[in-house]
Amino acid sequence: MNEPMAKNGATVLIVARPGPLRDGMQALVSAISQVETAYAVNDLSAALPDMGGWPDLVLLACEVRRGAVGSMVEQARARWPRARCITLVGSVEQQREAELAGADAVALNGLPPQKLLKKIAGMLSL
Repeated sequence: MNEPMAKNGATVLIVARPGPLRDGMQALVSAISQVETAYAVNDLSAALPDMGGWPDLVLLACEVRRGAVGSMVEQARARWPRARCITLVGSVEQQREAELAGADAVALNGLPPQKLLKKIAGMLSL
């Protein structure tokens, strides 16, 4: 019987619509030495058969209307309770909503890439 291969680094799941934001997040995350694999999906309902387990970190890009951010964070928490969750939001209201829903970290859109990189790497070191 084949045994699963040992995992050398973290698995990150990026949840964002296709486009420059998602591409940039995937490139940024892939540059972090602790990251072994970075998957990108359109939404939380996407099937992830090839992930081979749970993500260590879920990066949510909340390009949604007010009121839906908390729901997205809660869904990610329910699906992967051991994963850390970083949420990118577009407003202070959405930031509060994500924090109340249990996001481990929240960043406003427009955060400089170096600061986001530091935040993600810090979450993977915990």
